[in-house]
Amino acid sequence: MIAHPRSLMEITPQTFYQKSNISQALRPLALLIALVILAASVFASHPLHAQQGPPQNEVQTTPSEKPAEDTAELDAEQKAQAVEKAASKEALTTLRDLIEARRQQRATIKQLKSQLRAAKEDVTKKEVETQLKTETDKLDKLEEQISALTAGTTEQDYYAREPESFDLNNELQSLAEPFIKMIKSTTETAREIDTLQTTITEAKRRQSIADQALQRIAELIKTIKSEKQATKTTLTHLTQQQTEWQKRLKEAKNLQTTSEQQLVLKEKIASRVNLESYATSFIRTRGVNLLIAIVSFFTTFALLRFLGKGLSALFHKRGMRHSFYSRLSRLVYQVFTIIGSTLVMMIVLNMLNDWILLGVAGLFTIALAWIGLKMLPAIVEQTVLLLNLGAVQEGERLLIEGVPWLVKRLDHYTELVNPALDGGHFTLPIRELVGRHSRPAARDEAWFPTKKDDWVQLPSDTIAKVVIQTPELVQLVELGGARITYATEAFIEASPRNLSTGYRLTQEFGISYKYQKDAVDRIPALFKSHIERGLKTFIKPELIFEIQVELLRAGSSSIDYDIELDLSGKLAPRYEDIEGEVTRLLIEACNIHDIEIPYPQMVLHHQRPE
Repeated sequence: MIAHPRSLMEITPQTFYQKSNISQALRPLALLIALVILAASVFASHPLHAQQGPPQNEVQTTPSEKPAEDTAELDAEQKAQAVEKAASKEALTTLRDLIEARRQQRATIKQLKSQLRAAKEDVTKKEVETQLKTETDKLDKLEEQISALTAGTTEQDYYAREPESFDLNNELQSLAEPFIKMIKSTTETAREIDTLQTTITEAKRRQSIADQALQRIAELIKTIKSEKQATKTTLTHLTQQQTEWQKRLKEAKNLQTTSEQQLVLKEKIASRVNLESYATSFIRTRGVNLLIAIVSFFTTFALLRFLGKGLSALFHKRGMRHSFYSRLSRLVYQVFTIIGSTLVMMIVLNMLNDWILLGVAGLFTIALAWIGLKMLPAIVEQTVLLLNLGAVQEGERLLIEGVPWLVKRLDHYTELVNPALDGGHFTLPIRELVGRHSRPAARDEAWFPTKKDDWVQLPSDTIAKVVIQTPELVQLVELGGARITYATEAFIEASPRNLSTGYRLTQEFGISYKYQKDAVDRIPALFKSHIERGLKTFIKPELIFEIQVELLRAGSSSIDYDIELDLSGKLAPRYEDIEGEVTRLLIEACNIHDIEIPYPQMVLHHQRPE
């Protein structure tokens, strides 16, 4: 007979036998799964509504049809009576069987009570008491079945007894039982292989200890026999210990051999149960249920969304205003769509009696609810925005990274538009609008400093044409073909001067002080007249709005004039040409009328020492 590892005799409590700690890894998992089942049971506890048949249409019969109708009603009544009579006979048969089972159960309980009275050992009494309690519970269930079958109700329903006290631990254990059984069934072979491997290792360790003990005893026996005055009592003790350790060594070897043989068998079984078989088994059982649940969820979701879009289109067609109440109803309907689809999936899993998948679905539902609670402040802010009550409102102007946008439609994905930009239309999640502010747009307020094909003057006095402007970048082409690219925000911050809407070209020009008498009236008129005649041959006169020549200052070495030309935006590409032409005309006027153009002079004043 092969001894169990725990039945082997000990050399010392710390060496030959080492009590292994049982793994507790499944306990946290069991508690989590139990919570999932508890949540899933909330959904499963509600009974499905019974399907009611459609109402029968009332048909008016003529006198000639009444006999046939009466005959049909009589046949239906007879069939109902026959079905009721058959049901009563079946109930009586079942009742007789239950009463006979009750009689046998009472006899069994009576016999157990006699055994309990006759039992003398405590162990036997505990076993009989346990069995007696089990049989008594069976008898109580039989009594309830007999009462329900006889009167259609039970005494508990009649007296409305107080329910038993609620024990959360017991409820969680009972709810976690299906999950634990599934896990145990799935990992049974692997756990048995691990247990056998541990047993083999333990058997080898015990053999090593037993060999060491036998060697030690053999040396002591040899030493005692070599002495002339050997103690018989000591020799007898060592001989007994040698026999005992030989027995333990044999038990350890037998344990190793048996465990190795069992391990070979279990490994063969595990090799046959491969991943493919697990996958096939899953597809045949829960895979189909999972597919049905997923299809039911998305089908319900799609139908409700389609219905919601249809109602929205209908209301829009009838000219209903996009008000607070319409937004609130749409938001409530969206929440109802998600909850309704989830409930349909739960009901389907409940009808399929798949508590495992129902628990998993409950886990996801609880996880989403928990995340929702953690994100409640953000959800409240987003809900306020969706109801058009927040800091960002539909139809107003919103600034994002320096670029203005029109909030065209406020929804979960808000629609933003900038008509002045290429590709100026995109959607933004509502959460990205939290913390931003919008304002009503002013009348005729521009949505961008420039338009495509406009000419601008940059802070560096470079003249360039806008060829591309998008939400990300603005690209310009200088005179000559060189391209300049700005980030859109940087382009706005640079405050370019838009010449395409019309612009003023200004120049300063100075003459010598020897013409001081004519500097106020005659010379400004002379310059203006000459510039007007010269520009009319250089550009179209209708593109020149106004020319002004005004006295600017009396400088240190010259009398300076400010020449201002208001020109059409069509002349923006010729900005530099016109600027050079004006300078040429001023110099030409000085040459014709013999007006001296001074140059800057530096005058040194010497002060004599006192």
